[in-house]
Amino acid sequence: MVLFIILIPLIILSVILAYFFVIPFFFGAPYEPSRGKALKSIIKFANPKPKDKIAELGSGDGRICIALAKKISKNSKIEIHGFEINPFLVWISRRRIKKLGLQNKIKIYWKNFWKINLHNYNKVVIFQFSTITKRLSKKFKKELKPGSIIVSHLWKLHNLEIKKQEGRVYLYKV
Repeated sequence: MVLFIILIPLIILSVILAYFFVIPFFFGAPYEPSRGKALKSIIKFANPKPKDKIAELGSGDGRICIALAKKISKNSKIEIHGFEINPFLVWISRRRIKKLGLQNKIKIYWKNFWKINLHNYNKVVIFQFSTITKRLSKKFKKELKPGSIIVSHLWKLHNLEIKKQEGRVYLYKV
């Protein structure tokens, strides 16, 4: 009985850890926030403007979405959509966004971004592993309109020309 009492919580903990930290390796990247100079470069390259429709694929704790929204005046219209498969990070993001009063500019979805068609977005921000960037490049070429901007932190995209680079943040145009 004592073994059962110890074993059940260990199994539950293992499942939780796998869900939050192991499974994301197969779909993209585990949670690792963009900070400091990289975050500033991402915002600079994305250059949010009124009437932009921006997607962040793997939005983590929402810090990039929030930083993008803060660059636009309160009265300007902008749509920023974050897509995240980790429900805990979705909850954190939504809480931070509500606390900052940015719900009219940012929506965070608990979704797998592979199932999202990006044709309505003119800017996309990513921080994904190199293991999926080839597949992402194909998705971008297929779904984004010509002239759309992609900002990638750390990992380069395949078969797309880098237009600008600051450190390990890359700007692409489709």
